[in-house]
Amino acid sequence: MQDFIARLIEESKRFLNERAQIDDDIGQEAAKFVAREIPAPSGTFEKSDSPLIRWIEDSAKHGSSETANLLKALKPALPFLPWKYNYELRADMPDLGNRMGWGEILGPEAPYHDEHFCFGFTLLGKNTLYPAHYHPATELYVVLSGHAEWTLDGVSKVRGPGEFILHPSNHVHSMQTRDEPLLALYTWSGEDVVTLSKYV
Repeated sequence: MQDFIARLIEESKRFLNERAQIDDDIGQEAAKFVAREIPAPSGTFEKSDSPLIRWIEDSAKHGSSETANLLKALKPALPFLPWKYNYELRADMPDLGNRMGWGEILGPEAPYHDEHFCFGFTLLGKNTLYPAHYHPATELYVVLSGHAEWTLDGVSKVRGPGEFILHPSNHVHSMQTRDEPLLALYTWSGEDVVTLSKYV
């Protein structure tokens, strides 16, 4: 399994390196991960028992030619990522943790330990709202599979495979899926990558 993860990290860096050649805010965020030294793993990747597992098979079916190689590297690793959802519970959305979550590979609590940078994958099931929230970290997403409505500071746009989305520090954003699950790569950077998101 460790070989799968190593290949996934390598392919993720290759993918982001192409975008890092453009010198803008998104390119600079992509370059941070490309240049990041990946430590030896301090944890293991066991098969997950997360409820998100039921979305995995479908979640990788809605990519594009642009994301195909990364999805190919990601697919065997998906059941073994440390999927979790540890935000505050919401009385109005009690099953949200069964419909969305993230598998972090690099980060303060990830198998590859890094106190100052995060890298992983986010998965949202069909017809799922990731409610409006914000966090201190600067967040870069790239959609790998599926289409969703992404909203940043009140402006909404449907995004699909191959598109990059940048969420600056403490800006309010949300995502809404419809008839496809969403699978996306993410990175967190900045002075504080430990503080979790807060819902608006």
